[in-house]
Amino acid sequence: MEANSNAGPMERTERRRLTYVGLWALGTVAFFTFGAAATALYGTSEAILFDERDAEILRTASTNTIQVFSYGSAIVFPVVSALAGLGYISFPLWLAPVGLFVAGLFLVWFGFVLLARRG
Repeated sequence: MEANSNAGPMERTERRRLTYVGLWALGTVAFFTFGAAATALYGTSEAILFDERDAEILRTASTNTIQVFSYGSAIVFPVVSALAGLGYISFPLWLAPVGLFVAGLFLVWFGFVLLARRG
């Protein structure tokens, strides 16, 4: 039950909308604040914060991430698409943004592969 049962549906919707916008703005401010703090720490630190071992770890993690998304795209998505086409399952609406994200991820990755081969 709502805290203020006298509020109409429009007031509750507006309050939720304002809460959403406020939380989004707070998250954005926090992101930029922590990003600025990390940049300042990197610029003022005399210690080595990133070296070739870190680069190798990130390279390995990136390779594994791309492999997982590749297998998911190459195996899971066609099987699920076939099952949806045959009427056994239906795609939920929230899956569309996930598909667009994976497609965007691979477009960016492919662009970087082309750049790496060029240089």
